[in-house]
Amino acid sequence: MIMPDMNELPSIVEYSVDISNQEEPEPLPAREYTGVIRSAAQRLSQKSTKYGEVAFFIDADQYPADYTEGNPEGMTLFYRRVSLEDNPMARYNTKKFCEAVGAPTGKKLDLSEWVGLEATVEVNHETYEGSRRAVISRVRAA
Repeated sequence: MIMPDMNELPSIVEYSVDISNQEEPEPLPAREYTGVIRSAAQRLSQKSTKYGEVAFFIDADQYPADYTEGNPEGMTLFYRRVSLEDNPMARYNTKKFCEAVGAPTGKKLDLSEWVGLEATVEVNHETYEGSRRAVISRVRAA
């Protein structure tokens, strides 16, 4: 007997509106926000260099009053500029990131200890595959 996959979802998806009329939403406005780290993981780039992928959650109560495009529950933006390579510049930049978020520093780092820490994140816009999107360009102490 084959057991059904409990994670399998039905093949039909229904939206609240017809997506053929959906316009590209405005990205989160460029400015500073307080972000709380929801996850942090070590990743390998396409060039096989190690970096930290840090997910910062921005609560919806920080949205500007005229911004209506964002998720009403808040949004997560990923910061992928923490090099975890073992060279002087990468170690220095990682130290500065740890200081900004209030994470411990030392010879060994446990990225899971970053979860729950907060910092001021500077959000700007970039164009990726023809769409404007919000990105974190800088992280500093809250």
